[in-house]
Amino acid sequence: MMGKKLKLIWGAFFLAEFGRTMYFIIVTWLLYSLTNDALYTGLLVSIGFIPSLIMNLIFGVIVDRMDRKYLTILANIINTMTIVLNCIAILVQAINPWIIIVTHMIIQLMGSLFRPAVQAFIAESFPKDLLPKVFSQSGSAAIVGGLSGASIGGILIGVTSGFMSMIVVAISFAIATISLTFVSREQVSSSIEVTQKSIATDLIEGFNYLKRNTFMFNLFGVMFVGQLVFHTSVAFLSVYTKEYLEQTVTVYGFLDASLSLGGVIAGLLGTWWWNKSANHISSHSLVVVSIGLLLVGLAPSLYIAFIGVFLIGLGTTWVRVLLQSIQQMVTDKAYHGRMSSYRMICNQGSVVISAPILGWVANSFGANGIYMALLLPVSFAMLIAIRQSRQKQFKKVAVRKTWLTSKS
Repeated sequence: MMGKKLKLIWGAFFLAEFGRTMYFIIVTWLLYSLTNDALYTGLLVSIGFIPSLIMNLIFGVIVDRMDRKYLTILANIINTMTIVLNCIAILVQAINPWIIIVTHMIIQLMGSLFRPAVQAFIAESFPKDLLPKVFSQSGSAAIVGGLSGASIGGILIGVTSGFMSMIVVAISFAIATISLTFVSREQVSSSIEVTQKSIATDLIEGFNYLKRNTFMFNLFGVMFVGQLVFHTSVAFLSVYTKEYLEQTVTVYGFLDASLSLGGVIAGLLGTWWWNKSANHISSHSLVVVSIGLLLVGLAPSLYIAFIGVFLIGLGTTWVRVLLQSIQQMVTDKAYHGRMSSYRMICNQGSVVISAPILGWVANSFGANGIYMALLLPVSFAMLIAIRQSRQKQFKKVAVRKTWLTSKS
């Protein structure tokens, strides 16, 4: 039963990320092709995150007080319907930049509901000693899905059309929804408690929990920068490919796949990297990210760009996934939804603020200038990571993780 449940979750993670990544490949290329203006790409990323940023606090409370399985299914159903409507707009030639941006807002909003809901769903559905393995393997399934979606999406839109590519995205979300409906619910029903507390009370309790666990702030700070680099790198990769490298959508798809491949390798080597770096996991990962940004920003050839993008995917995945695992391990189950939402507020807030600025950087200094500019927040995160490595609680968790993985 446990094995079947895990396989269904793998499938849902793979297909949801496959669809999400392919969708993003399609819309960023379509948007830049329609406008030929990097500022619109910045608006897509920035405005796209605003509804999520506003709703994250409420979503955290909703996840902590409602059925997590139903919430994950609901998010995927809305994603599927949104993509179908987008397909219709493309088919009748009514697609325009603002339809693309509104679609992106809905997809990002549902992502903000899906992620904390599915993480909490996993946390309550498996024994605690299996959680590191389950989170790692489901994360790897998502990364492989992203890799497949990026490479296939780039090829598909190059040889067919935006409409056909979007149909594949809709099918992926639909099958992911079906997979989630078959996940066993035995442990879920016993773990969700009915609460009569108000939303305001839940929010206050969540903030008080965060204040009592100041250790979370450094985690959020480093993950904040990891997400900023990751989302910005993906968002402006179409502009970088077309303007700086002067290549086609197929090359764009393979570049995005290279970034996802870095994520796959990071997942496979995650345990080794954690054991090797221990309490220096954040700073070592940020060094990898910095090298990748330098190579992409100064790339004298397409091959160097591929290596740089790969390293960005490698380093940001270690930052995002491994530190998120620490957060999940040290968080009480009753607060999983709210802590995940607070983390996403930090992550998405950074993108909302920075994306228009980086769009201006791309127009003024070239698309490669974006990747050079990202070295500034990475340097700031490095200072936080160095401080973090000296914290007793962080050391304790890193050593505990090493012990667990060495026994498995």
